[in-house]
Amino acid sequence: MKIIDYKRGNDEGGILVNGKDQYIAVTASTSKKFKSLRGAQKFLESYGYKEVRSKHSIGGTRYRSKDRNSRAEVYPGGQDEYGRDLFRVELREDNGHVEELYMTKTKLNRWLDQFGFKPDSQVGQARKSKRSPRLRGRDDIDWWVAIERNNARRTNSMLDYSGNKEDMLDLVMAQVDDYAYNHNDSDLIKSIDRAKTAEDLFKREGYISKDKEEYSISDIGDKSFEVLHVTAENFEKLSDIYPDIYDRFKDDFDEEDIDY
Repeated sequence: MKIIDYKRGNDEGGILVNGKDQYIAVTASTSKKFKSLRGAQKFLESYGYKEVRSKHSIGGTRYRSKDRNSRAEVYPGGQDEYGRDLFRVELREDNGHVEELYMTKTKLNRWLDQFGFKPDSQVGQARKSKRSPRLRGRDDIDWWVAIERNNARRTNSMLDYSGNKEDMLDLVMAQVDDYAYNHNDSDLIKSIDRAKTAEDLFKREGYISKDKEEYSISDIGDKSFEVLHVTAENFEKLSDIYPDIYDRFKDDFDEEDIDY
């Protein structure tokens, strides 16, 4: 059981999270069961209670968007019906718009990255890229790419690329995680929960080549996912299969280096 602490002056309260669809809001004088975390939160807020936020966790971290037009504060948000930890995001835009969002840790990290949010103290600082500079004519190209295959349409597209393999494995794991919980795939959820790392998930549900240069997971709904190592040696071969790889990395090679 997990407890989210609330206070109203000297009065203490809280939310008891007891498994799926079990949220018990407790005040100094009463208590009530709810099927959703948000329902329990609104009940406590109606009595004037406010969440006690820890200074030593991710909760309370302030972020600002790269363009400085939006701010976000992140706090612990209890758990969802599957027992996953949630984070509550208070999004405030300079035009006055205010929104409250709830996300898992995986979705939170993707959301912060997608919309260019950084901790307040880092906004305005020069960003240090993890990627190596792109130089035309190099023979040591070394990238990892995540590929999504739509089996029904027989198409494929590159989700993203990075110099770090773990980034791409994590990206695919997030895609699989979204599918599993959105479709209530209990077997896949168990496999995800048991996987200590994204690579573990590929071992359980997918395929890893002996040289660990290719990773794949099939039958995630009507989609499959691959993580591939792109080098100067296999660039031409992969380009024939995945047009996005050619479009993205073609400028890393001189035209005379490869005969297409």
